[in-house]
Amino acid sequence: MKGDDGLKSQTGSHEWIYVHINPNQDYVMSNGIELKEFYSALSGHLHHLLLLKHQYENASFNMHTHLEYVRADEIVDVIKDNVSSYGDFCWIDFDDEAGLDEMSGQEIAELLYIGHMKSHLRVPFYKKLNNRFVYLSTEDGLMNRTYYREWGDFFTMLGGVIPSKWSTLRSGKGLRKWKKEKALPAIPKEVVMTISHLMREGVMISLKNAVSAKGKVEVPVWVVGDWDNMDDLEEDFASRVKREPASWLVYDLKSKEWTGLL
Repeated sequence: MKGDDGLKSQTGSHEWIYVHINPNQDYVMSNGIELKEFYSALSGHLHHLLLLKHQYENASFNMHTHLEYVRADEIVDVIKDNVSSYGDFCWIDFDDEAGLDEMSGQEIAELLYIGHMKSHLRVPFYKKLNNRFVYLSTEDGLMNRTYYREWGDFFTMLGGVIPSKWSTLRSGKGLRKWKKEKALPAIPKEVVMTISHLMREGVMISLKNAVSAKGKVEVPVWVVGDWDNMDDLEEDFASRVKREPASWLVYDLKSKEWTGLL
């Protein structure tokens, strides 16, 4: 850990979230969001998972694509597995195997490219799969590239992850007063969207530096730019955190409402 304001700590990924969105190509680069958190927020939109890179041992095999997949009712078993130990973990969701069996050679080649390069040849949403997401990571939660067909899904997911991390971080403090604190509700996607213009530049949402006082919980947001190296981001953020945040996500305990302050 590089100083008290570094990104690495005993509480690990619960302390902060890095987000950089690319709306023109429908993907988000993120750090600090794990598969279990993604699934918790968006499980209602997931059917089966076609595994492009993985080490999951109980997957089924599709003869047409020669790729393995996980059925919808088995996804929870993947969530319970130690996904971060897989190294590369890449998947794309799909509705049913009949659509998977209709994939052309060109489309299968594109899927193989996505899993190998963790990028796309063309924006990877396929009518035959009816997929909403493409989830690509080298170490889950450390640096993920995730494609969203519907941007509302991303803002809904992030609105759930932020208060969840806050509650997890506070419960780990071991302080008596936090044990009596009720979990915060999800942030409505409309409130998260108020800082979407900052996310296009790249932001750090810091739960470690959040403030709970005077009947409010205030979560600071700093603009940090476009990063793909977390060690470099850690060094940069250690200096940026001393400056005034670009925005705050604020929960009023009395009105029980979230707002975004710029």
